[in-house]
Formats: sequence, structure tokens, C-alpha cells
Amino acid sequence: MPKKTLSLIVERGNDYLVALKENQGKLYPQIEDLIHYRPPQQTATTPVEYQHGRHEQRWVTAYSADGIDPQRWRGAKTILCVERRRCTPNKCSIHQSYYLSSIATTATLWNDMVRGHWSIENRLHWPKDVVLHEDETYGRDSNALLNASLFRTITINVLRLNGFHSLTSALRTLANQVDQIFHLLH
Repeated sequence: MPKKTLSLIVERGNDYLVALKENQGKLYPQIEDLIHYRPPQQTATTPVEYQHGRHEQRWVTAYSADGIDPQRWRGAKTILCVERRRCTPNKCSIHQSYYLSSIATTATLWNDMVRGHWSIENRLHWPKDVVLHEDETYGRDSNALLNASLFRTITINVLRLNGFHSLTSALRTLANQVDQIFHLLH
């Protein structure tokens, strides 16, 4: 059975970049095998970044998606392996992620796109989950859950538009400051 969302994306003339996870049946082990035995088309490396007491470097390796079921994974052209090496003073770790895309481009551009994907994750999804506890929200009414998620997104955007870089410090600063909160909304 084809992946409906990817088919719709391709049918409408757009492209996709999807992260692959181990729970995706046969695809994940197939990707691991292809990467193990197939020579890469291109590789790009980022400079070492030093942030928050750690240094991190990424390698993006692009492979042809030949062999991936074209009926199920419409338009698949590229498989990406992104390896992140992160070291703190106490420990080093290596993490690999795989992506599938309908675009065939340079590994350097892939690196920028994957980094942009993580930027979205870090600037929106992570704060919603960790700071605003969205993953701990339970309910039966899907509309109420969707509305609560929408209000969290609006809150994040209003705080950032008003110069707050840290949501945690913004929430501490504005706690019990109703007049300041209303001032932010003007």
C-alpha cells in the first residue's frame, strides 16, 4: 500500500524529506542494508560547533534510493544518513538518523535542509513538549486538544515576537503579571 501523504505531495508537484524510524516495517532494515553495501553519491561535513559546553559535528551522506519500492514510496530519489557526533567533557556519543526524499541535490544542501528540520523541532516542538508539557495533555475531545496545541503555538510566537529567547524565563517573568501579559498582546 502506498504512503498516501507522500503520494499527495508528489502529485501536487512538491517534494518531501521524511525522517525514517525503526517502526517503519521493512523499510528501515532495507535502508540500513543499502547504506552498508552501496557507495555514497556525496558526503558533506559541518565545521565543529561549540555550544552549551559540548562540541558537535555532523556528516551527511547521500545515497541513491534505487531499490526502494517506487509504488509505496512515490518519488523517492535520495536516502540520507546523518551522523551526529557530540562530545561533552564527560562523554561522547554518535547518533545516526536516516531520511528519504524526493529531491536529488548536493550533500551540502542536504545538510542545510536537515539542520533546518531540526531547527523547527528545537524551536517549536521541543518547547511545546518540554516547557509547555504538551505530551502530558490528555483528553477525549480531539478539537479541545487541537485548540490547546494552537494556543501553545500562539503563546510561543507572542513571547518570541516580544523579545523572549527563553520560554522558561518568559514564563517565570510573566507569572502573575496579568497586565504585562495583556500588554504583549497589543
